[in-house]
Amino acid sequence: MNASVDGAPAVAARVLGLCLLVIVLDGFDMLVIALTAPAIAADWGLPAARLGPLFAAGIVGMIGGSVLIAPLGDRWGRVRLLMLCCALFGVFAGITALASGYGALLALRLLTGLGLGGAVPNATALIAEHAPSRQRPLWVSIGLVGFALGGMLCAALAVPLLPRFGWRALYLVGGVLPLLLIPLLGRYLPPTAVVRVTLAEPRGGLRRLLEPRFGADTRRLWLGFFVNMMVMFFLANWVPFLAGQAGFSAHQGSLAALALNLGGVVGPLLLAALCRSFDARRVIGSAFVLAALSLAAVGYATGSFAAYVTAAALAGFFVFGAQIALHALAAAAYPTALRATGIGWALGCGRVGSVFGPLAGGALLRSGVPLQQYFVGFGMALLLAAAATFTLSARVTGADQDI
Repeated sequence: MNASVDGAPAVAARVLGLCLLVIVLDGFDMLVIALTAPAIAADWGLPAARLGPLFAAGIVGMIGGSVLIAPLGDRWGRVRLLMLCCALFGVFAGITALASGYGALLALRLLTGLGLGGAVPNATALIAEHAPSRQRPLWVSIGLVGFALGGMLCAALAVPLLPRFGWRALYLVGGVLPLLLIPLLGRYLPPTAVVRVTLAEPRGGLRRLLEPRFGADTRRLWLGFFVNMMVMFFLANWVPFLAGQAGFSAHQGSLAALALNLGGVVGPLLLAALCRSFDARRVIGSAFVLAALSLAAVGYATGSFAAYVTAAALAGFFVFGAQIALHALAAAAYPTALRATGIGWALGCGRVGSVFGPLAGGALLRSGVPLQQYFVGFGMALLLAAAATFTLSARVTGADQDI
């Protein structure tokens, strides 16, 4: 049952605000490695090749958290699980400030990722369960934009902290803030959400996700998440570098990355607003098609920086927007007892794709494939995500289900 129907709107707004804070801190502690890697490499004399595993360790940890820890929210309750996950990624992020060697840093990034991976599916599920049914895509999108906001917060703090206090200061901040949030979650998130999940609903699991009622939609969601997160992380990692391959300066590459991320903040909110008035499957499927065209435009916009940065912004708008809106479909595809499990496994599949995106970009670069074909190839992959989304059952756009 939708908790906002029989609960005060103020409670629903409080759930959105607190879960948004969780996701902001999740984004902070996930993206901090990208901002501190150059300083770590300089401090420890690491070659660039050894940074790749550090980037991957957090993602691998998040995959484990998505499929192993997130489903526990369906059994133990969302609030309890959110508090546990904040403790996990807060403690291990904080300990990272004390890391004395490469191996320790690698292990701590993996352990931090476990908590990060468990937090987002449960925060998303809580937001979805308390949002008014017609506004669910918008509410979920507002919550998930927190991930990008966390990256922006980390970048803003890096400007004054890195030169003065060094890279360890950012991990200390990333450790303390989640721990300070835990008592607020316990006090202000409604206990009824725990009772309904743990007592009033039957327990579920991976087998239920694949049973006839849910199986076809589950597989389509997994495909959509995998493909789109593969493309997202390809863009995030390679757009600045490939700008140089297209003949633009490093500064222009940074501007292209900024445009990509700005599009990624605006896109989710506008697409979610459209989902309130139109069939969400059609809106998101169409966004995937337009994302494919935008990627092709990025590849061919090599003669004009204005065209390149515009195409990058559009790619961010549609790729990031479709991804976050897809979370809302995943939240609506399953009843309360399966929701964290369903979102967790879909997000886990997506994060597997997020590992392949940067690796595939590097492999293409080494192969000598023309620049245009990079983007056209990834754009064609997005058409698979479009097909998967268009063919989801009408059930995923309906109100909450109780089974």
